[in-house]
Amino acid sequence: MDCTSTDTALGLNCLPDYFGNILMAIIPLIGFLAFIMLLVGGFRILTSAGDAKGLQAGKSTLTLAVVGIVLALASWLILLTIENVTGSPVTKFNFSFTP
Repeated sequence: MDCTSTDTALGLNCLPDYFGNILMAIIPLIGFLAFIMLLVGGFRILTSAGDAKGLQAGKSTLTLAVVGIVLALASWLILLTIENVTGSPVTKFNFSFTP
């Protein structure tokens, strides 16, 4: 089904395309947000001026940003591993709807 025309794009058959597009947009967004949080954590450390609370807040932000990157990568790798082992395409949204 063609999901590019305005007549057919609103149908339920186009939902897998929409979910796939959202997933492909979220992946770079996670990387961008992690980069911003790394910058914020570094900025907090640099501007703490020896203040223990500011230094701890910066370290916490850096730690959480790195943990977020690791969890995002690990979840994607787990999905790819499941896909390779079972042969089931779990990273692709594909369901059928027949009206």
